[in-house]
Amino acid sequence: MSNAAAESSAPFSDGPVKNPTDGPIHEWFSLSYHNYLVLHRTLMQSMPTDWQLRLRACLEELEVAFAHLEHPEAFLVEAATEHEVRDLTNAQQFLLGITQDWFRGETPPEDLTGEDLHTWEAEHEDPDGPVYHRDGNELRASDRVLVPTLDSIPHYQRGRTYIPPRLPVAMSS
Repeated sequence: MSNAAAESSAPFSDGPVKNPTDGPIHEWFSLSYHNYLVLHRTLMQSMPTDWQLRLRACLEELEVAFAHLEHPEAFLVEAATEHEVRDLTNAQQFLLGITQDWFRGETPPEDLTGEDLHTWEAEHEDPDGPVYHRDGNELRASDRVLVPTLDSIPHYQRGRTYIPPRLPVAMSS
C-alpha cells in the first residue's frame, strides 16, 4: 500500500473522473511505476474472514469483467531489493549479468602485463566512470535494478501458516 494511503484514513477524491483510469486504484499506486500488485497469500489468509470474503468477491468480479482477454498462464514473482546500478557490489553485478566498461569499449592488448597494463588502463580509463551493460543494453549508473533476496514472510504451507494481523480496533470487530 502506498504510504499516503496507509497514513491517511481520508477517502479517495470523489470528484468527477476525467479519465476512467484516474480513479482510486491509480491514486493508491501513487507515483510509482508498478504494473502489478503482488500480495502474500499467508497475509491474506491471516486476515479476518469478512475481509477475505470482500477481497474474494472483488477478485471474482475483476476476473469476470476481463474474462474476454487472453491472460498469461503464470507469472514469475520473487522477493527483491531495489538498488541503483552504481551501488551494486561485484557479486550483485555478476548475479544480475551486469558488466562494467571502464575503457569506452577498448580492450588492452593481450601482451601487456604488470606496469605496462596499468599504464594502458590509466591512459584509457573513462574519466566519467564506467558504462554498465546488461543483456546487450546500456544502463545508466542511476538506473534502478532488483536484486533477488529471501522473502521475510513465511510460505502459506497449505493454509497452516497464520500471522496475527494488527488491525485498528474498528476493523477487527
